[in-house]
Amino acid sequence: ERQPMGKLCVSVEIYPVEVAKQNPGGTGRRAPNQNPYLPPPVGRLKWSWNPFVLGTQICGPKICAYFTCLILCTAFILLMIYCQPALNIILWLLVNCLIPG
Repeated sequence: ERQPMGKLCVSVEIYPVEVAKQNPGGTGRRAPNQNPYLPPPVGRLKWSWNPFVLGTQICGPKICAYFTCLILCTAFILLMIYCQPALNIILWLLVNCLIPG
């Protein structure tokens, strides 16, 4: 049994040849896009190679901001863990070279 998946509203107008030549219609959204005017589609994704723009469109701005914050915090923690030996050397140099004693 088939179930309806949506609705479609169709308008068909039949013109005499003379009127059709005076008012030519465009093909879809291409010029001359008149008779009737077709606005751009609403609610579609705008393709972007920027992952933040695409993530905002897919997940929404709030979830994308949380996810970005999570990634930045994780990257900062990993940076602190893996750079700890270099920080120890810098601190040792500061303590032993700058502080007389």
